[in-house]
Amino acid sequence: MSANRFIVDEFAKLINDCQGEVAFVTQEGDRLVANSMLSALVGLSTLLSVAQTLDMRIECEKPEDNERMINFMKRHRLGQYANS
Repeated sequence: MSANRFIVDEFAKLINDCQGEVAFVTQEGDRLVANSMLSALVGLSTLLSVAQTLDMRIECEKPEDNERMINFMKRHRLGQYANS
């Protein structure tokens, strides 16, 4: 399994385990809800690729989801956590 596929699978499981809404938010305020049907159709791989190239942050409805998502983003150097 490629490294990218591993990240996508890990992200998919993380999103499925979240209790509330999880959104990627750009500096301009654009929002893409990561655990929506549209995101699933677009594809998590594409979503993560965008997160690698744009300055984005994660917003979670539930605090417990937020900590897990931030750890994921830092570990894989995504969004505003790319330089962490």
